[in-house]
Amino acid sequence: MIITNGGYILNNFFSPKSIAVIGASRNKKKLGFLVYENIKKYGFSGKLYGVNIKGGKVGNKKLYKNINDIEEEVDLAVVAVPASVVPEVIKDCGRKGISSAIIISAGFSEVGANGKKLEEQILKISHQYGIRILGPNCLGVIDSWSKMNASFAESMPDKMNISFFSQSGAICTAILDWANANCIGFSRFISLGNKVDVDENDILSFLLQDAKTDIVLGYLESIDDGVRFMSIAKEVSKQKPFIMVKSGRTVQGAKSISSHTGSIAGSDLVTNAAFRDSGIIRAKSIEDLFDLSKIFAFSPEMNGKRVAVISNAGGPAVMLADIISQSKLKLAKLDNKTKKILEEKLPPEATVHNPIDVIGDGRADRYETALEEVLRDENVDSAVVVLTPQVMTEIEKTAKVIARMKKYKKPLAACFMGGEKVEAGREILEENKIPSYDFPERAVKSLEALYEYHSFVHSCHPERSETKPKNPLEKHQRKRSIHLSPCEIGRNNKTAKEKVRQIIISSFAKKQRVIVDGKDSAFDVLDAYNIETVKRIYGIGLDDLSIEAGKIGYPLAVKTSAEGILHKTDVGGIKVGIRSEGGLQKAYYSILKRVKKAGYYEGADRVDIYKMEEGGVEIFLGAKKDKNFGPLIIFGMGGIFVEAMGDFSYKIAPVTHTQAFKMIGEIKSRKVLEGYRGLPEVNKDKIADAITGLSQLMLDLPEIKEIDINPLKATDKKCVAVDAKIILDL
Repeated sequence: MIITNGGYILNNFFSPKSIAVIGASRNKKKLGFLVYENIKKYGFSGKLYGVNIKGGKVGNKKLYKNINDIEEEVDLAVVAVPASVVPEVIKDCGRKGISSAIIISAGFSEVGANGKKLEEQILKISHQYGIRILGPNCLGVIDSWSKMNASFAESMPDKMNISFFSQSGAICTAILDWANANCIGFSRFISLGNKVDVDENDILSFLLQDAKTDIVLGYLESIDDGVRFMSIAKEVSKQKPFIMVKSGRTVQGAKSISSHTGSIAGSDLVTNAAFRDSGIIRAKSIEDLFDLSKIFAFSPEMNGKRVAVISNAGGPAVMLADIISQSKLKLAKLDNKTKKILEEKLPPEATVHNPIDVIGDGRADRYETALEEVLRDENVDSAVVVLTPQVMTEIEKTAKVIARMKKYKKPLAACFMGGEKVEAGREILEENKIPSYDFPERAVKSLEALYEYHSFVHSCHPERSETKPKNPLEKHQRKRSIHLSPCEIGRNNKTAKEKVRQIIISSFAKKQRVIVDGKDSAFDVLDAYNIETVKRIYGIGLDDLSIEAGKIGYPLAVKTSAEGILHKTDVGGIKVGIRSEGGLQKAYYSILKRVKKAGYYEGADRVDIYKMEEGGVEIFLGAKKDKNFGPLIIFGMGGIFVEAMGDFSYKIAPVTHTQAFKMIGEIKSRKVLEGYRGLPEVNKDKIADAITGLSQLMLDLPEIKEIDINPLKATDKKCVAVDAKIILDL
């Protein structure tokens, strides 16, 4: 298999026919010695050359003084020399015609500006000669299929169809050590280092097509091209589980306290959205990565969310029931036939309703009885087996019983709670490739991830799933095509795009970072993309006030048109709840007096009037541009509690109408939208239109950094933006 990227061959990083270690050394403390010896020690069958400027020998093998002294072709160079000479070494590799190089050497961008300059030199040389560079500052590469350990790691993993890549060399060594202790092996094991050339997207493109990779694991601290990453990752996830740790969960990007959206949409929320949309299973920690690795490596497909629990203690069983009820899984409702058989075969004190308690004196045969009957039950999709060490417990025999249950081809997770007493049982489980966890929470979390992944795969292949809608909200929009274009609203609307661009240009000219209300307002921007806004008329003098108010209808809000006021409320420039002509005139004079008193005269004799929307449910809609992944669209309950409640859903644009409906159904307060306790059911189609319109607006106008629409008033007939703010990316 040859996989290319931009014309450069990547295959030589994993199964080269010949390797040259540049910096190979006789000194056992040098990296060059360790890498050279690793390639020899673990059985690499290709040709191996050592290069050292001083020449000499390593063992009985000649060391060449320069890579170009080697007469034969070299597929892969592994560089372990001081950083300062690496650019010249890469130039020599280019003259030799080498297509791939791993730079293990440190001392580059991780140490400062001078190191960064060295990286820029290396990249320029690599482009000149057509060399793909992995690193620098990396651990190296291990490929168990070609028995190549081109790294300074101390061990070689067993051969399994799991591939791992990491930006951190330290994480690589920790993963290797853990995998060896837990009977997990790897196919490709890749340290990315500083990613001067080959990055996560290149590696994912390779692993996507790699027949030796069935599961992908990853650890990243940064993602360089988020849009491309999502595109490739989604294709990977459709075919093989992709589990990843992304560090920096609590570090927000450029902070903004000027909008609700800016406060909500930290960088980690964007990463969550990107991973979810791409089908990536996000591990929150290295411990999570270990746990999820086991469940995916050792489990068959999980066809549903129904879980059975078998335990020899009531406490852990109840705890598991609680944990499952708080997850996306649910306790399986056992068939009456299953319960009847269990009643006949288990002691009277045992509990035969799920969770099943075989009680404290339960030996291995009792576990076997319970497991056999439960796993035969068509109402059960998976099982968690809990064991606590008690006087009668047969720990090792029970572990062997659980291992035999793999014949039912349903996911199993074991939780042997304790320390030394249960260790032998855990070892048996690991040897038989049964996922084993110290605590119930970790077992459930792993099963939940397995279920969510297979649900994602089925959603990508609708022909595998039931045709009946699973989301009750779907009944409202089932007639709409599931294959909609990125947005139905504003698509190819050049007029709308140009109108908004002119408003933005005007704001730039005035050096206004925020577009709020008034002429060329945030409402005008939303109108251009078919997001319904309140009726309003700008710049009205006293003579025309009553006539124009009659056109809109009471109740009204009145705001000063005076120029230069940033916060109109602070100077008494706003009056709301006006229900009569008399009240309107009174409000006009009050605003005029207060605004002039505050020192604003230009336009002070004119006001803007807005129709006040009464009734309905207040919702929130926001968007924030992420420089890496693109616009994040956020939906939730609105008003003053939008941040405090934290009840919102989110997705990276583009958002289709179908996906907008899914966002509406994901919030915890969705019952309020469905007519909770006598409230009228809101028009979800109109809300979905607003979501898709905002999505298209953000895609069309990259000059927009953030948008807050809070609140939108949603009723059974319409969804109207009552207040809006747009922040530009000046």
